[in-house]
Amino acid sequence: MKNKDFDLEEKDIYKLFNGIKFEESEITDMKEEVSTIQKERIKKNLNKKIKSKRNLKKLKYTPAVAAIGLACLVGIGTISPTFAENIPVLNSIIQALNDDKGEYDKYSQIINSSITDNGITLTINEVIADESKLMIGYTIKSDKKITDLAISGPGSSLQINGEDFYGTGGRTEERIDDYTYVVSEESDISLLKPWKKLDLDLKFNEIAGVKGKWDFAFSVSKEEISRNSTIFTPNKKLDFPDSAVTVDKVVFSPIGTYISLSGKHKEKKSTPHNIFDYDYWLAFDDKGAQLIPNSIGGGGSNGLDFNSQMSYTKVKDIPKYLTIIPCKITPSGGGGVSDDGTPITVETKKSNEISKPIDGVYPIELPQGKLGKLIIKEIKTDNNKTKVTFTAEGKAPYLQATSLYIKDDSGKMIDSKDDNIRRDEQKPNEFTMEFEALDANKKYHIGTNDLDNFELREGLKFKIELN
Repeated sequence: MKNKDFDLEEKDIYKLFNGIKFEESEITDMKEEVSTIQKERIKKNLNKKIKSKRNLKKLKYTPAVAAIGLACLVGIGTISPTFAENIPVLNSIIQALNDDKGEYDKYSQIINSSITDNGITLTINEVIADESKLMIGYTIKSDKKITDLAISGPGSSLQINGEDFYGTGGRTEERIDDYTYVVSEESDISLLKPWKKLDLDLKFNEIAGVKGKWDFAFSVSKEEISRNSTIFTPNKKLDFPDSAVTVDKVVFSPIGTYISLSGKHKEKKSTPHNIFDYDYWLAFDDKGAQLIPNSIGGGGSNGLDFNSQMSYTKVKDIPKYLTIIPCKITPSGGGGVSDDGTPITVETKKSNEISKPIDGVYPIELPQGKLGKLIIKEIKTDNNKTKVTFTAEGKAPYLQATSLYIKDDSGKMIDSKDDNIRRDEQKPNEFTMEFEALDANKKYHIGTNDLDNFELREGLKFKIELN
């Protein structure tokens, strides 16, 4: 099936990812917010080093808190015709797009409500919510070619149960053709009241440069997903070098795993560039397998108090405990100016790239500094894609695996298939990653980086008992 032949409204293809975009101008009482320039540079440079082939969008915060969540990822790409052909039925779309990240096919609620204004039709396809996140998938169709999918809203005009909502989040977009996009938004709702049902009022006022009115009202129930979620309240106290932290809640949901925490800085931060030091938590289950992160370190801070949430994919079985290694990621670049024009500098640290030629001789070992190494077992091109099979040996296998890349001789990065990395469930340190098909007549290098800007604090390692 060709993309041009694909009836998106019939199939409702979209990819759910990280959160809701918020209009910062609507939040007036943030007194210590980092400048937009600084946020964007820090996030862009950090993410470039930790995960290639993904781009970051701005994160917004509640009026009471303002800081930078460093791991909310947003991507843009094209859905392949082969992928479209393999989507079976509507209720399996989210599952197909998110693989084993959650049981979306069981808990998604179909909306399929459309509004057309000034030549643009916006359709809210589906919504899902649990204790910690709200996910909305929608389709945009235009009667003119879309050259820039700039969207105003829904953040500044989102109400939940009659109350204005602000929170951390992000957005991912997929281009179907020149006239059609699908968009997925996710928002952290962990600080909301424990409502069983969310009544949403969602308004858009500009899409792709076209002003209009796209106002929706719909509901999502959390009751079924809550019945199948397990919540622990460990109230575990931690003493970090710069802060006191409390692990408030651990949630195992059919669509994700979450660790919610709160804390206080030992000294007030005047220009915080992250929420708190060591705000990236590697989590391992009771068998030693690393939990796959969705977004880590998001949240907010007013320079003294802070809250944060670590989000991971759904686990197959609830472990008896989690082992946490707090980490600190130093961005490879950053800076900017404050609102009054004062230059802002941040601590930076560059990591070094390590690459080797692809010559058909395996294994290929790629060292990753203190963390460990990647061992490339096979690189095979077939059916218009190149698949790399490899092992990640070291202290943070999944993190290490995500830093793999391929470049051609000119230094151009080869696109991965939607950051298509797969972990062997039986052997959690074994991975495969798919890239665009390599040209047999060209030369390539496969590489990673030494992750030298990623500091593991094993001396701060702790357990969260789950009982």
